[in-house]
Amino acid sequence: MTIGERIKELRQKNDLTQEKLADYLCVTYQAVSKWECGLTSPDLSLIAPLTKLFHVTADELLGLDNSENAKRAAEIEAAYEKTWKTGDLEERYKIAEKAVAEFPGDMKYLDWFAWAEALRSFEFEDDKTYADEQEKAIKHFRCVIENSVDEEIKASSIQGIVQYLDFRGRSDEARKYAESYPENYPVSKDQVLLTCLHGEEAEALRQKMLDRALLNLVNALHGNRNIFSYETAEKVMKIMIPDENYQYYHDLLWYNFLDKARLFAAEGDAEKTVEALHKAYYHSAEFDRVIDSGVICYTSPFFNKVTFNTSELCGTGTTTYVENFFEALDRNAFDNIRDNEVFAAFVEKIKGF
Repeated sequence: MTIGERIKELRQKNDLTQEKLADYLCVTYQAVSKWECGLTSPDLSLIAPLTKLFHVTADELLGLDNSENAKRAAEIEAAYEKTWKTGDLEERYKIAEKAVAEFPGDMKYLDWFAWAEALRSFEFEDDKTYADEQEKAIKHFRCVIENSVDEEIKASSIQGIVQYLDFRGRSDEARKYAESYPENYPVSKDQVLLTCLHGEEAEALRQKMLDRALLNLVNALHGNRNIFSYETAEKVMKIMIPDENYQYYHDLLWYNFLDKARLFAAEGDAEKTVEALHKAYYHSAEFDRVIDSGVICYTSPFFNKVTFNTSELCGTGTTTYVENFFEALDRNAFDNIRDNEVFAAFVEKIKGF
């Protein structure tokens, strides 16, 4: 409804003629008629008198009813979400365009519109239109970044501007925005940064991300605390580090084999317990060596650009990992097989080293 239509509705609701309303406002009835026909709008100075006369708020008079706005926003958002299932980019663009027109200044909708512009750019065959559309998107992404108070919306526009600045050959500018991307979002900062890196830099970051993913996967498997999960963790590390230059991963492997040994001991299987303990001892000794190495490098093709400075490790005690291994042997986890000949012989031999 236009403001004229709302004035007409409220006038009739209050049982007023155009002439009577004109008299109350000290205007001509022709002026009221023009408002109601949509030919003109009342002067700003008449808004307050109209609200008092009709007993409504200015928002209601101007059609700014929050409940209606919320309803309309919900309709727009439902239509927008639907396009992600249909894949209709042109419809998504039209909906986003309508959203920014009906809700000017809403940064969420401007972020929508920028993404719609950016994705739509690939539909244009001529280079100029393709470039122009991406530049428009970059401008709108920048507006969201500079004005949004919602960090999630801002993060979305940072992803967009990084990607499309890089497309336009402005990698240095893209990188500055990538560096401002917040941590701990579903799309990681490294993923955003990767979109604007190339060559050796991109490969080094990709390996770093893979290293972190492997570390998280192995820790998650270890948390299941069962034989199958421990053996899966070993296989995954063997695949990713086929040359067995495990470096930092010796730490995870020694715990992995020690926990396997505890489970085998609980089952009374001395031979499997000893087999696991042999490997736990080896990896504890290797990790002690790694700790004293300073900067370490991997030789696996998956991680040959990854380095790690062991001086950055946080100490959790003054004992070595081998000493921790020997302490673990004396704990009650192995009481079930402590008198077993195979286990007893292993303990005597290993402590003699």
